[in-house]
Amino acid sequence: MISFFKFFRKAMKWGTIISTLLFIAITLIQIYGRFFMTKAPSWTEEAARVAFIYAIAFAAGLAVRGTYYVDFGFLVEKFSTNTQNIIKFFIWAVTTVFVLIFTYHAIDFLLMGTIEKSPSLKYRMAISFSGIAIMGLSILVHLIYEKPKSNKPSKI
Repeated sequence: MISFFKFFRKAMKWGTIISTLLFIAITLIQIYGRFFMTKAPSWTEEAARVAFIYAIAFAAGLAVRGTYYVDFGFLVEKFSTNTQNIIKFFIWAVTTVFVLIFTYHAIDFLLMGTIEKSPSLKYRMAISFSGIAIMGLSILVHLIYEKPKSNKPSKI
């Protein structure tokens, strides 16, 4: 049986791929419309923006899992192993609290979007705003799963 985290990670990966492909396809339609049609479709800008937001939202947690972010390891490596573990845990804890607060407000923001409508596509803005909540949840799940482990010095 597939674990929750493996399923979640696979869903985030497919969400990233599909959103990115949609973004590319919509952008190509927009380029074609501007060069070869008398009137370019007005919906393409907003649809591309939503696809881009979702691509970033799905990929954010995967970036945390793969540690594809700025790291100051060259500074931390100068400390003892115990100090490195304390620093890593502190950074993880502060980041997790920040993302918890971010996700809470993102869900609040999403609820505000239920009463607003998109200017050109006329859908509820909660659809666009949900990308922010997905990003927060994705990062949060990956942070919790990737809680820092201690670096014990190897025995010689």
